Amino acid sequence: MRDISRRMATTAAMLAGTAVLLIQGAQAQEKINVTVLSGYTDRTAWIRHLKDFWMPEVNKRLAETGNYELNYLEAFGTVVQPRGEFDAIGNGIGNIGLVVTAFHTDKVPLSSVSYVTPFVTVDLALTSEVNDALTFSIPEMKQGWENFNLEFLGHMGAIKSYNVLSKEPIESLEDFEGIKVSGAGLNLRWLEGLGSTGVPTALPKFYQEVNSGVSDALVGWADVVGAFKLCEVAPHFLSADMGSVSNFALVANKSWFDGLPGEVQEAIRDVTPQYRDLLAEVTTEGDAKGRQACVDQGGTIHEISAEMRQDWADSLPNIAKEWAAAADANGLPGTDVLAAYMEMMREADQPIARQWDRE
Repeated sequence: MRDISRRMATTAAMLAGTAVLLIQGAQAQEKINVTVLSGYTDRTAWIRHLKDFWMPEVNKRLAETGNYELNYLEAFGTVVQPRGEFDAIGNGIGNIGLVVTAFHTDKVPLSSVSYVTPFVTVDLALTSEVNDALTFSIPEMKQGWENFNLEFLGHMGAIKSYNVLSKEPIESLEDFEGIKVSGAGLNLRWLEGLGSTGVPTALPKFYQEVNSGVSDALVGWADVVGAFKLCEVAPHFLSADMGSVSNFALVANKSWFDGLPGEVQEAIRDVTPQYRDLLAEVTTEGDAKGRQACVDQGGTIHEISAEMRQDWADSLPNIAKEWAAAADANGLPGTDVLAAYMEMMREADQPIARQWDRE
């Protein structure tokens, strides 16, 4: 009986010790509040996968040690409108989020290299990877973000290729003459010389502007056609292969990020390229679905000819060299960034219609 009692006491002590260790382990895990911010809602692929993949994947990585967990506060389409993320994150209203690079060319101009090199590639994964490689290897590119208290984490894109959706069919370059075209800003330069008028705006307003007659067409991409029903108002989809762009950057408030434990910083950095690649993959898949959605909405897909695409590219001023020269004049390595970008695209054997850096 004494032996049994002794064994029972020993077992009880061991269980109690284990419980104490578990409690201590649970108490040791630190929860870190994180406001994740975007002007867009989770109707969009980039926010949906930020929410469904990136956010839980970072915590999955942190769970390997059990030291930290991020407690997310979602601020999607509520705190700011599109364009407002840059200042909101830099000022600490949000801790981390997606910034549309095309909206902030005055602040981080070097991040827009894919926007000034149309008709080069429709490989979205490559575009985002090249932009990341440039930003992490050219100090001035990363420093541009840090000047505004932003920690650059990675480029990513949700646009496999820009195309044109219009009320009336566009069958030749002459059909652009006199029409008004909505676009996000920089991509409107891709229409220069065609005789159309650009209307700078943002994706959530495309439907309304074309429907109300503010615009006759829009520069858009297939993946958002279904969610925003764009072919209801612009039923003629010109599959123009204008090019993919790295249109987003995932950034954090730098002051906040610098104060995070190294383990948390590392998890965030490690997961971001996975999110980048996933977004490129689902966007490419969504391109085909978006075209079908256009047809389902009563639209028609018009494939551009190789000759029309080349003529379009040739008709443009050299917007890439203009951009590079402006950056150079401001003490930034614009010419070097352009040359490096184009060289990486040539090495990847892309369907380049204009050798923007060599003219």
